Amino acid sequence: MQRSSRNIEGKDNLLVMIQSLTVLGGGTSGLVAALTLRKSHPLLKLKLLRSSKIGIIGVGEGSTEHWARFMHHIDVDVPTIVRECGATFKIGIKFTNWQGDGKHYFHSLTEQFAALDPLNEAPVQWMRMIAEDWDPNDTVWKRTASSLHAEPFHDSFAQYHFDTNKLNEFFTRLCVERGIEVLDVDIEDVILDETGNVKELIDEAGTKHASDFFIDCSGFNRVISSKLGQKWIDCGHQLPMNSAIAFPTARTEDIPSYTEATALSSGWCWRIPTQDRYGNGYVFSDNFINETQAYDEVSQHYEKHLGIKDLEIGKRVKFNAGYVNECWTKNCVSLGLSAMFVEPLEATSIGSTIQQVNILVGSLLHYRKNNDAIAKRFNERMNLIATNIIDFIQIHYLTKRNDSEFWRWCDKGVELTPFNKETLDSFKTAFPNSGHFVDPSLMFSYLNWTQVMHGLHLFDYDACKKFWETNFAERHNESLTNLMKKELADWPDEKIYTHREALNILRERYLEVSHEL
Repeated sequence: MQRSSRNIEGKDNLLVMIQSLTVLGGGTSGLVAALTLRKSHPLLKLKLLRSSKIGIIGVGEGSTEHWARFMHHIDVDVPTIVRECGATFKIGIKFTNWQGDGKHYFHSLTEQFAALDPLNEAPVQWMRMIAEDWDPNDTVWKRTASSLHAEPFHDSFAQYHFDTNKLNEFFTRLCVERGIEVLDVDIEDVILDETGNVKELIDEAGTKHASDFFIDCSGFNRVISSKLGQKWIDCGHQLPMNSAIAFPTARTEDIPSYTEATALSSGWCWRIPTQDRYGNGYVFSDNFINETQAYDEVSQHYEKHLGIKDLEIGKRVKFNAGYVNECWTKNCVSLGLSAMFVEPLEATSIGSTIQQVNILVGSLLHYRKNNDAIAKRFNERMNLIATNIIDFIQIHYLTKRNDSEFWRWCDKGVELTPFNKETLDSFKTAFPNSGHFVDPSLMFSYLNWTQVMHGLHLFDYDACKKFWETNFAERHNESLTNLMKKELADWPDEKIYTHREALNILRERYLEVSHEL
């Protein structure tokens, strides 16, 4: 890597490529960024600054399908992530009681579904199922709800749950092994140069950490970005959640292959299985319920439905749903919680970080100091990712519930996002349109919208049936529909394993490989 010899407008200090980069923050987003950059830019001098005093938010996390592509990119296989990080399989999310009736639906767009769609007619298949009044749970694989598995396990799953602390330890060790300098320090000051770029970070011992480029993964503290004038776009008028309490519960032998999201009076509680315990929590709006009331409610729920008593709060989190207006400012990019946070629903935080880093990897090749063209385009795409997440999360709260002040507010008081205001009525009568989701970096597309809207019974089913019959019925591939009906309901011919058995098999394979090495 060399510096440019060209003189542009009298300046010859423009970088052909950055030579050094510092990541501030040792949580999941910082580690994902560092490991991705190490693989994509192997000659880059990388440093990761983390603080053991601050720690991580980790409360047991779930991923989206972006995680599998990230693992493949950094050369970490499935047995390794299962063994090292307490990982379990995640086929999707089970939403319970979101209509107040105790019933459930799944958001689960599996790889198997794509395999059944060789002609790329998935949207038409969904239209057919909805027009024929299929129950939402009949549109997902029966093995999704049963949490039974067949070989090959590593080909079947793109999403996982994992123990965040174990993940953090493993990825930190991986960073060190791959030549990333990892330092445990607390940053006390951010020094800018005369052009407003970040010159160096100064830690509590007075040590200076200079780099050509910086990534702020310091979470809600936004240590670097707060010095660069980034503004937080608050979306609390569009999304109700702002508080969470988290608590672990004991391991069980039989564990589901999905996240459970159960709606309560003023929000919803999550239940995430790892191999050694469950991560749990109640996400709520403190405009309608305080922490004591939230704890009492979720305690009663767990005792009634799971027989679990005496929950012990492990973490308390306060947050404002929203995102920064410019993730890339000068020579610094904000990622993870520093850039955006909506709420835990749909596990968007890690997935969006992976998308951000993937776009950043290519953008850094064209970075020029004091030239904002690349940053401008990057920020446009980041804002699209953020608003796409907010749009999608919002529709989960557009239910028919009216049994509490919170749910009545969701029905009458929430302000629809511009996208939902523009499209929702059309989607209800003529299905979500792929033309509204053209950027490949968006986390959620028309199939995600379709499945969640169907689960919440948001469609005008008479109008949808008429739309289907008018536009698609005559040219529909009947044989493909019959195949899907059969495959959704059938079991494979191979041996079937419980979730725990499948995980144990993968753990043994990890040990065999480690022994051979």
